[in-house]
Amino acid sequence: MNYYDLNAKKFIESTISIDMSEFYAPFLEKLPENAKILDIGCGPGRDVKYFKGCGHDVVGVEPSVELANYAREYSKCPIHLSTIEDIELAQKFDGIWACASLLHLSTEDLISILVKIQSLLNSKGAFYCSFKLGKFEGERDGRFYNDQNQDSIRRLLPEGMAVCDLWITEDKRSDSDEQWVNLVGRKL
Repeated sequence: MNYYDLNAKKFIESTISIDMSEFYAPFLEKLPENAKILDIGCGPGRDVKYFKGCGHDVVGVEPSVELANYAREYSKCPIHLSTIEDIELAQKFDGIWACASLLHLSTEDLISILVKIQSLLNSKGAFYCSFKLGKFEGERDGRFYNDQNQDSIRRLLPEGMAVCDLWITEDKRSDSDEQWVNLVGRKL
């Protein structure tokens, strides 16, 4: 998380204004009104703020001190300074959003976190995650990455989770030409 604390300003500037509507729609349509949503790795709070504006009860988790502080001010939502691995949450959620955040976990850690995510979802709860498209796992540009493709992400989902939507998109940042794999799943 040191990378995000050291590069918080640049990261905020490059991500805060991205139009995510095409990603929000397949996730939100699976949630009830006034849903309880957990945003894992909420960064500067872009998505937390959007979901709150839609009338949902939103909580963020962000391990970077700089980004968590910005997210609290920007979104006016509760933001826990923690990793998803370390946080203990008593409540369950109708939806869990993990936009470009789980990609920093090793495959072994990702498997256990997906089980934890499943346990934090209410019955029929929806889950969104995104990963850089590829097969690479390791250090790149000062951060650890675990790239996925449509087949590999399907295999990582725990039993009792179903894929609802799975699609490839182009990066929304103007300075990147990467592709992303996006998944919306549901707890059975």
